[in-house]
Amino acid sequence: MKKRFVYVIDTPTESKELLVRDNELIENADGELDCPLDLILHRYQMAWDDLFQMKAATVSLMQEDFYERKVIRSISFENLYYFQKK
Repeated sequence: MKKRFVYVIDTPTESKELLVRDNELIENADGELDCPLDLILHRYQMAWDDLFQMKAATVSLMQEDFYERKVIRSISFENLYYFQKK
């Protein structure tokens, strides 16, 4: 298994994986690998609203290969609030 990247959405009842394509990875100004979450959500026909509706606890960008899974970046939704436009 070659190295791959996924966003993992953890909710109280399940985990969902969104695969990141190689061409969606970028190297940020600090020299770290990154991938805009908005880009991946859009490809899966999702938006930030969906994460709040799913009651996401965390969303993590992870690198995985045959032997291990490593968290690159994680967003906690514990103290984030969602205000719906009326």
